[in-house]
Amino acid sequence: MTDFDPLWVPVLTHYDATPERRLDRERTAAHLSHIAPYVRQYLIAGTTGDGWEMSDQTLADWIDLAQTPGILTKDQTVLFGAFGDTTDAVIERAQMIERTIAAKPLAASYAGLTVCAPVSKDATQDEIAEHFRRVLAATTSPIAIYQLPQVVHCEIAPDTFAMLAGSERITLFKDTSGEDRVAASGVSTGTAKLLRGAEGDYAAHLKKPDGAYDGWLLSTANGLAPQLRAIADKGAAGDWKEAATASDALTKLVASLFAAADGLPFGNPFSNSNRAVDHILAYGTDFKNVPAMTASGETLPDAFLSAIETLLKDAGIETTTGYRRS
Repeated sequence: MTDFDPLWVPVLTHYDATPERRLDRERTAAHLSHIAPYVRQYLIAGTTGDGWEMSDQTLADWIDLAQTPGILTKDQTVLFGAFGDTTDAVIERAQMIERTIAAKPLAASYAGLTVCAPVSKDATQDEIAEHFRRVLAATTSPIAIYQLPQVVHCEIAPDTFAMLAGSERITLFKDTSGEDRVAASGVSTGTAKLLRGAEGDYAAHLKKPDGAYDGWLLSTANGLAPQLRAIADKGAAGDWKEAATASDALTKLVASLFAAADGLPFGNPFSNSNRAVDHILAYGTDFKNVPAMTASGETLPDAFLSAIETLLKDAGIETTTGYRRS
């Protein structure tokens, strides 16, 4: 694949004010439009997008949005998270996504389904492999395998992934563990591309010049896509010194943003931090006048949003205009 783009985003889900917390189509469309100049590959209903908590109805809203001409185009690509607490639940959601897309094609290009290992701290490698075999047998889509031990409490071993990657339907492997065991192991990954989901040291982890990954699938691309695109472009041009400098600056900023979210008593710091960044970039100086709704129904506190605003300003990022006000 000569035109491989290294940057993907697990896109945030924006909610309306109804008790069911349905998808806010207008707000979501504005967000997608805002980041489209920098990132054109989206994981919908990923962990950052609340895929583990998402109702079937909200997922159906998302699919409908992706089917709507003018929101996305064939130049953009979407994956859908198919998450569940059991293999049967994963298959049920995956088949629902496939049926809905079969009934009405997407406006964007379809890259397939993202599937995690089974949710079980005691899962053996044989059980993990059988989980994926069952998903493959029950579906027809390309599959992106997602290493997410923080949620599923087990980890896909390098040899297990190498075996699974023998299927041409395994097209991507995303690792958010931060341990990089599969990428560093040297096992055969077939035709699958390796994407790093852990934040930090962005340039150093790319295969060129010295890393192990083809690209990134990063929650921070919801708000910091220009910065990530700049690192990717500098690397593609062979300017690795400038890429490393930009990478170091972004690493420090992201660590501060995530640390600011650690004290919130709901949600996860990654989703909350990225939602806060996007909220401030969307509403500018009016950010306190619009509630930043989360999947739990809680809104992000003003004090937290103000702390995020200060960090963005200190990093030289424009926070006053707001893309929802322009």
